[in-house]
Amino acid sequence: HILHLKTHYTLHSLFNSLDCFVVKNMISLKFLRLVFAFAVILSVQAAEDCDAESSKGVEDPSCPSREHIIRCAAHYMDANKNNLLERKELQDGIDALPWLARGVVSVIGSVDSVMKKCDADGDDAISMYEDMEKTKETCLATCFKRKAFKMAFFPECDL
Repeated sequence: HILHLKTHYTLHSLFNSLDCFVVKNMISLKFLRLVFAFAVILSVQAAEDCDAESSKGVEDPSCPSREHIIRCAAHYMDANKNNLLERKELQDGIDALPWLARGVVSVIGSVDSVMKKCDADGDDAISMYEDMEKTKETCLATCFKRKAFKMAFFPECDL
């Protein structure tokens, strides 16, 4: 858990350092986003093969379960605590990320694509329970996407 927090703060520091570096050296923003997205893909690629969720109730940090992600999203992103992740709450979460992390989140998809994959009833809000149950095959279906989502939005969550 401590290593995970150090990794999060190291990545956050990297984002901020790169912001300054880009401004000072006029490096292509697209190039840096590509390099960083590639690094994130490599760092979580090992989790791609892990599709079995833990039966012991202990989360595997290399492959967080959908249930874990849902609990964490409800706690950290559901601002009005109505058990819905509304489009605005998802967009606000993305907007709050450092600019480079927003590029990494684009690996998961835009707000529109996340809503398309996760909002089963099309009401522009992802129900933490009903929609997530109906979209198991399309929404955060792989370890890679679950780990990337967790790393971006709530790396410290241990609910």
